[in-house]
Amino acid sequence: MMKNFSLEYGIALFKLAQESGAEKEIFDDFDSVSRVFAAQPQLERLLSNPRLSADERANVIESIFGGKVNLYLLNMLKILAEKRRCDMIEKCWQVYKSRYCEANNIMQATVYSAAELSDEQRSRLIETLSKKTGSDIILDSRIDKSCIGGMRIEYDGKRFDSSVKQKLSSFKKSLKSGY
Repeated sequence: MMKNFSLEYGIALFKLAQESGAEKEIFDDFDSVSRVFAAQPQLERLLSNPRLSADERANVIESIFGGKVNLYLLNMLKILAEKRRCDMIEKCWQVYKSRYCEANNIMQATVYSAAELSDEQRSRLIETLSKKTGSDIILDSRIDKSCIGGMRIEYDGKRFDSSVKQKLSSFKKSLKSGY
């Protein structure tokens, strides 16, 4: 059976963060690292290149993130780079984020809308969800043009769809059924 190393790395990093009192710092730093890798897919390809030695890959990580992220996170990134396993970084981040949120009563929610939400809309949505769940909310906004208007919200295994697309679909079903 294949081990889930990204789970092990994510949990180990979270335990180190707890022991050192750096959970929030690493959470913020890891979020930034994840964004860098998402915005620069060629970075993962570079760090997977077998022509680069393990030391060269570690040096690339050091040059990009050294002095900018927590040392525990930096060392984990170097290890993954040395082993040409930077494809695990996002999975490690998801594991760390999940543990962090669970430990701090934070719920992750995703909102899909046809257009970018304004700061006021985001704030109102976060406040509403926070009151409804009793948790702090981390809101991930995504553009989904198929919504046409309105929004779809997903959190805690629930889905609330008030998009125009959903309303049109419901209307179409009611017309077909004769009501």
